[in-house]
Amino acid sequence: MRTSFGSGRELNLGLRWTAKGVRPAGRMNIGYEYGYLYAAVNPASGRAFGLILPSMELESMTIFVRQFRRWLKSQGEVEAETVLVLDGAGAHRSQRVSYGEVDKQLLPPYSPELNPVERFFQELRRELKNQVYESYEEVEKAVEEIFKRYLTKPEAVKKLTNFHWLHTTPTW
Repeated sequence: MRTSFGSGRELNLGLRWTAKGVRPAGRMNIGYEYGYLYAAVNPASGRAFGLILPSMELESMTIFVRQFRRWLKSQGEVEAETVLVLDGAGAHRSQRVSYGEVDKQLLPPYSPELNPVERFFQELRRELKNQVYESYEEVEKAVEEIFKRYLTKPEAVKKLTNFHWLHTTPTW
């Protein structure tokens, strides 16, 4: 449902191949500011919706759900046919967030692999890795550009998120 990103001062450093005994060189600018990409994907169609918000608090979750519901309506989607898969974060469990007719499904603890959007976030983090940004705004712009690129490529979103087990029939 969401992924965090820090300012470019210290994002996520990755591994590099070098000759034995050679320490890889790389730029780093240490400091911390955080933003959060809240996102929802439709694994079957490859469509996605996202907002960059300042926190993981209840207010941000409320804003996301409200805007998501408006987006669904603008896309001609039916809320009652929409499932939002969420982890157990406090804001996700709160009864104070109005999901309307959207079906909220909470995942069991420690099971991010069951949430299709997590695979999308993994790819987003891979694209941001080993980059140095001078400001939070630069990181936000990079996240936005990557997200917008996926909005124009629904097949890529489907490839990342459309897990085979999503297409099973309930046995109860």
